[in-house]
Amino acid sequence: MTYQQCVDYLLSVPLFAKKLGTDNLNQILEIMGHPERSYRVIHVAGTNGKGSTCSFLASILEQSGKRVGLFTSPHLERINERIRINQNLISDSEFTALFEEVMEVVRRAKEKELGHPSFFEFVFLMGAVYFQKQKVDYAVFETGMGGRLDATNVVQPVLTVITSVGLDHTRFLGDTIEEIASEKAGIIKQGIPVVFFDHQDGATPVISKYCKKMGAKLFVVEKSQCKLLKITEKTIDFSFENGYYRYDDLKIRKTALYQIENAMTAVKAFEILNMTDSICGSSGDKSSGTNYRLTDTEIENIRAGLLNMVWPCRMERVARHIYIDGAHNEQAIEAFCKTLETMFRNERKILLFAVSEDKDYRRMIRRLCEISFEEIIIVRYRGDRAAQLETVEAAFRHFSGSKITTFDDIEAGFSYGKSHVEDSYLFCAGSLYLAGNLLSLGV
Repeated sequence: MTYQQCVDYLLSVPLFAKKLGTDNLNQILEIMGHPERSYRVIHVAGTNGKGSTCSFLASILEQSGKRVGLFTSPHLERINERIRINQNLISDSEFTALFEEVMEVVRRAKEKELGHPSFFEFVFLMGAVYFQKQKVDYAVFETGMGGRLDATNVVQPVLTVITSVGLDHTRFLGDTIEEIASEKAGIIKQGIPVVFFDHQDGATPVISKYCKKMGAKLFVVEKSQCKLLKITEKTIDFSFENGYYRYDDLKIRKTALYQIENAMTAVKAFEILNMTDSICGSSGDKSSGTNYRLTDTEIENIRAGLLNMVWPCRMERVARHIYIDGAHNEQAIEAFCKTLETMFRNERKILLFAVSEDKDYRRMIRRLCEISFEEIIIVRYRGDRAAQLETVEAAFRHFSGSKITTFDDIEAGFSYGKSHVEDSYLFCAGSLYLAGNLLSLGV
């Protein structure tokens, strides 16, 4: 098969496959010899920020001299983005060979009356095998939509990470923060430490309860441990103080303020790995963490890893005065708005917006309309899940008095917005599908 034939097949899988569930998926992994057990795994769940947290942690580990596999979703332009080694995407030829290898196992599984994996499960199997072949030291696996029933929940991690929990995918995960947190907490394993970014909301007691039930030590990160130092032309500088260390003058690339949260979570995860897993070969009582301290070299690796991390479409500057952000739910839009209110308070702003029909976009739009936009450009991204222009426009007109323009063609809408950025800033947000469509246009 050609690379494109493999991609086309995978994209057609939802037409005839249902999720197998972890029991059946484990049986397929058994046929494969459990490749996911050949390296140390960090398992990451959450509503927002988990992809960035995964990438921050992978970058720090890579800076420490480790070979790191990274499995994330969704992809923006190409499916290869989901499987990386030290930030390098799997090549088309490797992808094709891997697809055919997993496909052969799927055929054998079918003979044992096991079902065909779903799209996400199939790609997960490919990632698990690829990381084994590449002899990675660590693999960072990001969950898909949930946690408890997620395909990735077959892994046996050395560390579990749960980022912020918010209201998203409510028709599948529950209508409250507590219900969604319970689904995310489903990745917590017996005796395996957990790093959790605590927003001190309904998720907190749920995560704490699950950790106690599973005998998993809980390490909490919270906003009060961070101090924003300055925002420069190129970086956001901050300090981070927790129970073990104080990190002064940490830097991330100038993207969005919410990335500080994800960077802090990744730093804490790296600390715990050092305490429990001896990743850098240092001595000390790592089981308790009381006698082990990060070396100066390890701290420098943290600094370099944070600064070197690049995660597309998270308040990414794609051209002069043009930014793309993948904010696609109420919690992410709140973080997006806070970034605009802090970092672009006095700039003239234009919004280009598209959203999925299954999102609570009226709440998203109401928050966006607290920002003073000169103009709001509404487009419809390419895809069946895109919300109708008329209903999105009606919501904006209900909450905003700004000029509103609509385009059914995303390229025309972006070109229109781009032509107005000479004295203003254009911010594109509302959907990762929008972000991917824009990238495919070569913006």
